[in-house]
Amino acid sequence: MSNADTQYFSLLRSALWDEPVSMEGPMDWDAVMLTAKRHANQALLCDVASHMTGDNRPSDAMLGKMRTVMRNNLLSQMNLKQILVSAVDILRQHDIEPVLLKGFGLAMLYPNPCLRQFGDIDLFVGLENFHEACNLLRTLPGGYNWGKEVDAGHHYNIEFGSYPMEIHRVSAEVEDPKEAKTYASIEREGLYDNTQHVDLEGLEIALPSKEFVAFYTFYHVWHHFLTTGVGWRQLSDVAVALHAYQGQLDLDKLREWLSAMHLMRPWQVFGYLMVEQLGLPKAEMPFYDSSCRRAAQRLYRNVMAVGNFGRDIRFKQRHPKNKLLHKIHTIVGIFVDFFYRVRVFPSEAFSEMCASFRRAMCK
Repeated sequence: MSNADTQYFSLLRSALWDEPVSMEGPMDWDAVMLTAKRHANQALLCDVASHMTGDNRPSDAMLGKMRTVMRNNLLSQMNLKQILVSAVDILRQHDIEPVLLKGFGLAMLYPNPCLRQFGDIDLFVGLENFHEACNLLRTLPGGYNWGKEVDAGHHYNIEFGSYPMEIHRVSAEVEDPKEAKTYASIEREGLYDNTQHVDLEGLEIALPSKEFVAFYTFYHVWHHFLTTGVGWRQLSDVAVALHAYQGQLDLDKLREWLSAMHLMRPWQVFGYLMVEQLGLPKAEMPFYDSSCRRAAQRLYRNVMAVGNFGRDIRFKQRHPKNKLLHKIHTIVGIFVDFFYRVRVFPSEAFSEMCASFRRAMCK
């Protein structure tokens, strides 16, 4: 691990657990902030850095850039909150009670919710209310600048200017029919039957059950690990959720769900990484397994290489316009993805490669 990476994780742990930062040696702020940008947690580290004193404090020029990052993050959250309030209000007028997924709900679990970076809103409305909810939100008043609208399978995408909203009919799309049936049962229990209500800065809104927050946040990490790649923001979400819900989770239920979806091994490998790199206490990591050390080391290299949602895989950033070249690019990209994942989870990487080929051939 480079000195800049060590400094990055020291700052990140300080931000996640609201603890004093301990730093030795000269700071490489340019390298640290580049890593933070790649992993979508700049605002968290900027806040910690702005409170540092002594020789390691950033220069005035760097602090100016950091304050801009934090201000832009706060403005983005304020705009998204305004959209969320309007959306929830119009849905409730028609007796539709949405459940908030991912971003906003997870941000509430951070020491300072305003610093968690996200750029969209995810609302679960279920199959029964899906079409009515989409029609209502398409006519949402308030002078928003509408952008494109796309049906993406398990959710409907609407853009309010540069701010996307995803309206979910189901919380995740599971291809395997048997696993889809299992997931539907888990979703029913965590999103329909046992929601929790929280206050989001004056807005009372439903969240999934605590067990489902832990399970679903990790399932989202796992899905993106197999399909695009994950960064430290996604792993931080899982760690912060487990810390916030320590002693409150039904661990038998969580174990049942993870085992039913064949996720226990991935959970333990990622969990080892969250303990070692992010500083999550072992006692707060359910089903912690120290034997996952070697797999976790390989996973660490993967996460550092691919960045947030795999955006640092340079090959995948190129998209030929020619139809044939685009198809070839897609197929080669499948092999690139397989290369990045196979040393950590061989069988899962192979299965995902086969599924990706099937999807590519069907397009």
